Parts: sequence; C-alpha cells; structure tokens
Amino acid sequence: ADAFGSGSDFSSMPLKPDHVARPCWVCPDGHIFLEAFHELYTSAYDFLVAVAEPVARPEFLHEYKVTPYSLYAAVATNIDTESIVRVLSRLSKNELPDSVATFVRECTKRYGKAKL
Repeated sequence: ADAFGSGSDFSSMPLKPDHVARPCWVCPDGHIFLEAFHELYTSAYDFLVAVAEPVARPEFLHEYKVTPYSLYAAVATNIDTESIVRVLSRLSKNELPDSVATFVRECTKRYGKAKL
C-alpha cells in the first residue's frame, strides 16, 4: 500500500448521473481506469498518457497512475494545473476525489518556478 492506501475498495464511490458517457474512473489513490472500448477512448488516452503513467493495459481496461513525475512532465509540456483537474473531472465517471485534485495542485504549484 502506498501513501494513498492503494489496494482499497473504491466500489462505494458515487457515480455521476451521466457516467455511461464518461470513459474513466478516477480513484482517491490516484489510479485511473480507462475503458478501452469507450467511444471517447482515443481522446482520453491521449490526455492520460500526457498526465499519468501507464500501469497496465490489458485489452478492455487500462490502468494509469498520477505521479509527481507524470505531473512534472505534463506541466513541462505546457498543460496547466487547472486544465489537468478540469479534464480529469470531465472524463471521470465518479466525482473527482478531492485527494486527487489536491495532489495535482500540490505537485504542480512549484514546477517552472525556479529562479536563476
């Protein structure tokens, strides 16, 4: 288990009313599960590979993990913090967990702020 309590049961996360139209589950521990058969798969995949690290990509359900390194890479390619939070929320079948939004904001707030 990691700092987020990975391995927990997230089956009680409430789904959004239009969850069928959304391709991902975003878990409080930063894991993201993408339906590879969803009509929005290509768009979601393009975004997720820019902001998260792939964990497993079997045929039907792909797993990604938001990490400090993946967020650094995202910000380095000019994806801003609030865009990451907003798009994760838009893609997610469940309400975006506060822990994920906070993690994204905390990890990205100092990126690119170094003074020479």
